Amino acid sequence: MSGKLKSVAQKHPLVVYIAISYLLCWVFLYPAFKLLLAAKGSFPPLALFGLIGAYGPSLAGLLMFAFVKGWEGARTALHKFLQWRQPAGWYLFVLVFPICIHIAAVLIYMRPAVDLLSGLRTIPLAFVVALPFGPLAEELGWRGYFLPELLKRFDAITATFIMGFVWAAWHIPIFVYPGAAIPSYFSVNAWSIFLFLCSITAESFAFTYVFLKTKGNLILAILLHMAFNASPNIGEGFFPALETAKAVREQIYITDFVLVAVCMLVCFAFDRTVRAKLTATDLQVGEAG
Repeated sequence: MSGKLKSVAQKHPLVVYIAISYLLCWVFLYPAFKLLLAAKGSFPPLALFGLIGAYGPSLAGLLMFAFVKGWEGARTALHKFLQWRQPAGWYLFVLVFPICIHIAAVLIYMRPAVDLLSGLRTIPLAFVVALPFGPLAEELGWRGYFLPELLKRFDAITATFIMGFVWAAWHIPIFVYPGAAIPSYFSVNAWSIFLFLCSITAESFAFTYVFLKTKGNLILAILLHMAFNASPNIGEGFFPALETAKAVREQIYITDFVLVAVCMLVCFAFDRTVRAKLTATDLQVGEAG
């Protein structure tokens, strides 16, 4: 790698990270989705190059570790995938919290019949489908690299709002494909994009909370991302009527992220170990506990 590029990455790591991750998405993922739309049901092999763009955030994070600390830094980054030792309660929280929030949002607006067996069967399949696209593709970048770098420069609240905006904006090329980012029951317009930004920002606070409580554990971030992405499909598994309940889907979507935001407000306000970090800058991962 050139010395000049390495120098720029070291001086402006946040800007370079954003540029790389956005560039990969626009160059590879956006054309792949356009190809899929044009194919009308068939799968053009060239669309596989879209995976490079989908994995752009994690690839950008890996490159930044390499730029700043050499290939030893890249190896250290990959080692984050092996740091699985955390209390079982955290694994339970990241897997169950998004699902419970979504079910609560559904029950506020509907009293649908419950298909317990179908719902339980849906959970593992929804997790397996969600895991490669989003959680593994993005989290080495967003929570493995970008959030720690933000926390070196900003307090946790400011860092999380920046995280939410940058993460949401990264999805802009993906809006072209129905359901890939903005749910398919929405039209892509200013209102749905605003709601998507609110949802991503609320979720970002959940990620930051887990990050601060678990010393930046990457595996928990991946599982939390997986559970957030899978929860709508799991909800439809438990409540089959939800699939056709288009009249209330927007209200459920809004209530979902409002409930996440309220829960995180409570966590941030009443958890003393987190509250003490909210105004701190240059917060190192090892200091979270």
